Amino acid sequence: MAERAVVRRISAVVVSLIVLMTAAGPVRAWPQPGTALSVGVSRSSPPVDYAPVTGTVRGRVGDTVVVRLGVANLGPGSTDGGALGSFAVVPPPGTTITSIPWEGDDDDRRYSCRPPEDKDNYFFLCDLSELPVPEPGSSSTIGFHIRIDKRIPGAKGSVTVYGPNDPVPGNNRDAIPVEAAPAPLWRWQHPLWRWQHWVPAAGGMALVTTAGGLFVRRRRQGSPGEHRV
Repeated sequence: MAERAVVRRISAVVVSLIVLMTAAGPVRAWPQPGTALSVGVSRSSPPVDYAPVTGTVRGRVGDTVVVRLGVANLGPGSTDGGALGSFAVVPPPGTTITSIPWEGDDDDRRYSCRPPEDKDNYFFLCDLSELPVPEPGSSSTIGFHIRIDKRIPGAKGSVTVYGPNDPVPGNNRDAIPVEAAPAPLWRWQHPLWRWQHWVPAAGGMALVTTAGGLFVRRRRQGSPGEHRV
């Protein structure tokens, strides 16, 4: 349910952008998946079937891995010279997108996609006009640096694509699965180093130490009835 709510918020943001930019004049606009051609998009735009390019976030807790996410052009047309579109990325629960480095020259932006506006709209919106145009049968992707913060069974993020004239809107969304292994012993993320585990461990160690001291003291004093010379 939470994931559906995020998708609805993404769609609402995109529709709002379309309305605002249409009022300002001719613009590139990206409709909500499953809707008809939106206002502001030329009907002469070639039909292009977009599909998400996703990957698995695979590593140990505490690792930061690079996963390439983006859009595949399944044809039949080319987006060159027309409205391109965008794609939105929702990171899987238990992970954090630390950066999306721009892969162009002389650009040190931390995020090449628009970062989340607030905690209720936590998605990254990537404008395809800033990426190489994918020809039919090819794809265009960006390297997302994703940190694995904790293991959550079944956690999945998503990539949702918005095309200006997509004839197959049913394939515009796909999941980002996670395969997370436990943190190694030397990392603070390992459960062994959590303070909740050290409190009972310290108590147990104190009991063992006390019991050992009593045992040694009794051995030195000797057992009852022992005669000393």
